[in-house]
Formats: sequence, structure tokens, C-alpha cells
Amino acid sequence: MSKKIGILVLTTVLCLGLAACGSTKSTDSGKKETKTEHKATKTKKKVSSSSSSVKPDPNASERPWTYKDGVYDAGIETYRFTKWEVRDALEDGKKALVLYCDITNNSTKEQDPSNIYLVVQAYQKNDTSDVDLNTSTGLPNDELQQYSKALYNKLLPGKTVKAVMIFTLDNTKNPVKVTFEDPEFNVIGSKNYNIADKLK
Repeated sequence: MSKKIGILVLTTVLCLGLAACGSTKSTDSGKKETKTEHKATKTKKKVSSSSSSVKPDPNASERPWTYKDGVYDAGIETYRFTKWEVRDALEDGKKALVLYCDITNNSTKEQDPSNIYLVVQAYQKNDTSDVDLNTSTGLPNDELQQYSKALYNKLLPGKTVKAVMIFTLDNTKNPVKVTFEDPEFNVIGSKNYNIADKLK
């Protein structure tokens, strides 16, 4: 008896909730689509200027990896590079290349955006070598802290965050070449950043 009462109460609550959302589009798929539309409406209301959402794809890992026009699609995650600058590094007297990006988790599981450092490298020549630049977790005085932390926080399925990647420069004279690799570590794209021009 109590089970029937529980079901009746749950049904009433669901009906009232759907009614409160206003009219919904009727389709052949019936109630299931109505609930989906209701959830999508709620999701849109929660989106802020600092984050957005996509529909999580259970097959995201099967997507081809590409780099084009500042967008690095690495299957389960997409990195859209929006701007770059040169700032003081954590190391005294050093400068850092800061790459701003919007990161989207395309998959149905939480992801670690900092894994990008496994497949994205930055190189800068000095007088003797082509140096593989070190990455950094931040900048002095907690500058850009919210963005650098976002790179190391677990990113929820379907969500997008703004983050930064930071490379400590070897010098301020020569350009930096950033390479983007596929899962087999083959370079599929690259971008050059002219450090000297930026500092003029």
C-alpha cells in the first residue's frame, strides 16, 4: 500500500514540475522527449559567461584528432585557443608564454584537462639548442589563478571552462614553436609565437 502511495506522490510531483515549465512540444517519442527538453531548458538557465555546455558523446574517444585555426580537437576534449601573451614567470628574471584557451569535455566522463601537456610541446631555440620548454602551474602574485587552476581541476562531462597553459621561456629573442600531436605522438599541427614582437 505504501509503495502505491509513494508512486502516486512521485507522479504528481513530476506532473506539477512539467506543468510549471509551460507548454512543451508534443512528439512521437512522448514523455521521454518532454523530460529531455525540460532538462535542456534548465541547463541553459545555469550557463554563465565563464562556462558553457555541449551534449556529452559516449563515442568521443573515437573522434579524429585535428589541429586547425587555433582549435585542437583531441577526441574527448577540445581546446580552443583564444589569445596569448608574455608575462613574468615564477622563476626570477624569466618570462612565460601564456596561452588562453576554452576547454570542452566532449565525453560522458570527468576528464583532466592538464593531460594536454602529454601531447602539446613548446620549443624555443637559443644559441646552441632547440629547448623543450618547461611548463608552469602559475604566475607570480597568483595572477590568472582561476584560469591556471581550471587546467588542473576535473572537468565535468559536456562542460567548457576557460584556462591557461603556461610555458617558461628560455629567452625573449627567439620565437616559440608549439606542436600538437595525435594519440601516437605524431605532430598534426603547430603554431609559432613571436616573443620579441610581443614585448616591443
